[in-house]
Amino acid sequence: MRPCGLALALSLLAACTKSPPRAPRLAPEPVAAPRAIAPAPTVVVDAGAAVDAAPLPAAPGPWASAWTDPAAVARLAADCNFRPPPDPETDEGSPLLCATDIEQQSCSYDPCHENVDLPCRRGCGRSCTSCDTRCRGACGRCRASCHDEACVRACAASCGQCLQGCLTEKDRCLTAGCTARYQACFHRSVLHFRNGPCLASCTRCGDACPEGDENHHRCLSRCLIRERACTAEEREHCAWDGQAYGRDYLEELDAGVDASP
Repeated sequence: MRPCGLALALSLLAACTKSPPRAPRLAPEPVAAPRAIAPAPTVVVDAGAAVDAAPLPAAPGPWASAWTDPAAVARLAADCNFRPPPDPETDEGSPLLCATDIEQQSCSYDPCHENVDLPCRRGCGRSCTSCDTRCRGACGRCRASCHDEACVRACAASCGQCLQGCLTEKDRCLTAGCTARYQACFHRSVLHFRNGPCLASCTRCGDACPEGDENHHRCLSRCLIRERACTAEEREHCAWDGQAYGRDYLEELDAGVDASP
């Protein structure tokens, strides 16, 4: 072998026997410590057993539309006597409470509202409140024998159905009962005014006492009393609405339009 060939072979052999370069070491990534998990709230049952419960939704707010909603059942599982607070922005009562929508005000003279509708609505509210109390009492008795979460939630679900039934009956009382009574009262009042002697007296006194006069109301009242054609209620209708009281209502009835007040 030629010397130059021998040197070349030895250099190739040395290159093949060298170890490959080591890869650089990477620093290990730091491992974040696990977050502490807050313990779930417990429901304390009257019998003395404590069971875990799912976290409760925040209140107030539109968290539930019915007592049978899961969020409402969860609240009842924690406390049979839970009642949602008023809306923080409007201060309106929750639709899940018996007292909500009972008291309504009229912006005009309306004896049918004061003497018929409002007392009826208050009666519906009292009946609903009594029903509500019975439901919550049954819930407490049911929970007294519970020893696990499933039992507590079953009691809460049953209470929710009971409470929702109270509200359904309240709505039926207000709609089929009070609204119907109010409409019948208003209809009688309009017919009595427009078909009786008061309408002509209201027209005459209205013409004799111009509305622009600062003594209009005093003049109208004295005129109506003097003519003795109107009852005290009809005098008020004349003072508030003049001879137009009930006119649109009857015209809509004659045209077949729903003229419910």
